Amino acid sequence: MAEDWLPCQTEWLRLYRRVRALTRRDDAEDHLQAALLNYFERPQGTVASPEAYITRSALNLSLNARKREQNGCVAPADRNEMLVEVRDPAPSQEEAYAATQLMARFQEGCAQLPEKTRQAFLLNRVEKMKYRDIAATLDISESSVEKHIAKALVFLSSWVNH
Repeated sequence: MAEDWLPCQTEWLRLYRRVRALTRRDDAEDHLQAALLNYFERPQGTVASPEAYITRSALNLSLNARKREQNGCVAPADRNEMLVEVRDPAPSQEEAYAATQLMARFQEGCAQLPEKTRQAFLLNRVEKMKYRDIAATLDISESSVEKHIAKALVFLSSWVNH
């Protein structure tokens, strides 16, 4: 009789192992307990197969938890529990200042580059032009374009970091 179904310790362990194997999550027991509670809250006689109902419910709870985690949505465990720290996606003032300083240093470095090297570098990195197009624009060989860009990268990396 389905409504008289009550798991004993061995039945609980078997259900736990099944849910744990299917979800591969450490919180499988939590989901199994919640599913069992959901089963007992339903009116008697509404569930034909308690074991299947509890297993499916635990799997669904696990999938929901995984989706919440992937979306960055974590619900508090207790109503009184408050979120202590929520990360603002916008950069902090310190990060914005550091980025501004880094960009200024980069622009100073670009100004120090020889004209052809600067042009080749900016056409490649800012305008996203291919080496052959840069070569045609600057009237130099592709090999020269490669050398100019390599020279700019080496110089700018040491300029910005020092």
